[in-house]
Parts: sequence; structure tokens; C-alpha cells
Amino acid sequence: MNGAFRLASGQGARLPATDPLGKAPLLAVAELELQGTEARIRTAAPLDLAALERRFPERLRWEEGAAFDARAGAVVARRRRMFGPLVLEEHALPTPDPATVAMALSSAVAERGLRDLDWTDAARGVQARVGWMRRLEGEAWPDLSDAALIATAADWLAPHLHGLTKLAEAKALDLTAILRGLLPWEMQRRLDAALPARIELPGGRSAAVDYAREVPTLEARAQHLFGLPELPKLAGGRVPFQAALLSPAGRPVAVTGDLAGFWRGGWADVRKDMRGRYPKHAWPEEPWREGVEAKGR
Repeated sequence: MNGAFRLASGQGARLPATDPLGKAPLLAVAELELQGTEARIRTAAPLDLAALERRFPERLRWEEGAAFDARAGAVVARRRRMFGPLVLEEHALPTPDPATVAMALSSAVAERGLRDLDWTDAARGVQARVGWMRRLEGEAWPDLSDAALIATAADWLAPHLHGLTKLAEAKALDLTAILRGLLPWEMQRRLDAALPARIELPGGRSAAVDYAREVPTLEARAQHLFGLPELPKLAGGRVPFQAALLSPAGRPVAVTGDLAGFWRGGWADVRKDMRGRYPKHAWPEEPWREGVEAKGR
């Protein structure tokens, strides 16, 4: 902007918009006047780079670095000639250091709250499951909360960004595998055994468990739970667990943390309602018995 300058101290200063010096690339400022929080240039003269080089060679330096450019949506690496905080020259680096670029890209992803990563249900599931194990067993399990991942992105994310420059490219990362990779193999095995991502159901089916809820929840059609006498225990019973039973249309009909008790109690009312709404399906009185099949699937 014409008339706006940055001093070698880093402070901003201005000339009147009508001053001819307002378009000069460099100024030697002799007099400033503070007006509130703004500095006004009162006396100055044009300055060329050659004169600056002759007078202050020790204060000139070249720097190389990479920074995220929001307009480009990518990390741009540049070589800059600096005089204090002032950028006198700037050139793009054709072959920047991949690690430097990866660090800059990871910082951009972190500053944007990790929303540019591919947060699939599976990735959120790993995060939530590890969170439950951390509650149970303490700091032996890593902190994979959003806040912790943002604070440590340079450690866990940057290594996977080598060779990338664009923010959009981060979406292609397999975030589920990356998060699992933060656990040693033995911990991965224990996690899958204690808090499985999916629960096996009768008839060769399985259902995902949503561990992000206050109580981990399995959602499945009531018919798909026929033959299951009770819910399995998570982490040996240390983590609460419930099932949300759905109608054939996928609407919730009951939620229970005690499937065995529900089959012998509340199921009678649900069965009566379901028989009226979906007469083509089988609604057995004792759905916990193995081998029960439903019609009209």
C-alpha cells in the first residue's frame, strides 16, 4: 500500500498518501512522530539497495524457509534477503528441503484444527478407543485427543507429509493407519482384544461400535441380534456397553445395556409393536435362542 512502510525495528510507519516518497521501495528515515499507536514519517529520503549494502553489510543476510500460503493452499519455499525483519529480495526455491516443507504443512494442518485430514469413522474410532484405554490404564496409552494431536503435529504428522506441498493432498493420508501406528504392536493387539471396532453377530454378521458416545453403542436391527443371548463385555467389563436395537426401517426401538434382561422383559412390548408394523418378519418370543431366523430380510 502506498505510504505504508516497515521500519528496520519491525514497527510500521506511514507517510501521507499524497507524499511522492510513498511509492519508494526503500527509505532512509530521519525523523518519526508518534500519533497514538501509529508512527508518522516526518523526514526521509529515498534509499537504494546498493547504498544499504555498502553502509550495513553486516546486517544483511540470506534466509531459506518454507511457509504456508493460504491463497495457494500450499507450502511455498523461498530464499529471502533480509535486513533485520525487512524482506529486501525474495525468490522461490525450486528444490526445497522436504523435511522443512513437511513441517510447514503439518503446522498449517494443525492451525486449521486437523479438519483437512480424512477423519473417517474408523479414524475417529481408533481415537475414541485409545481414549477409553487411557482412562482405564493411564498414561501408558498415548493422548490422541484433538488438542494433543494438534500440539504434537510436528512429531506424528510431519513424517507422513514428506513429498507433499498442498493442503488438499493431506486428505489422501490413511489417518486410521497413522493413528494405529502411534501404538506399539502389542498395544494394538490389546486394543483390538479389549475394545474391538466391530462385534460379531449371529448369522455371520458384525456391527460397528461407536466409542465416541458417552456409552459405547452398537447399532443393529433387532433381527440381527436374534440368537445373541447377551452383550459381550468390553475390556473385561470395565467399559460400559449398550445396544441400540433398530426396526427393519432402521429406526431405534430400544436401547439397552442388559440384552439378556431386555429379551426377557421389555422385548415383549417391542415385539407386539413390531408384529403390527412389520407382519412379514418373524418376531419370536425368545429371540435369544440360537438358530432363530427372520423372514422377509
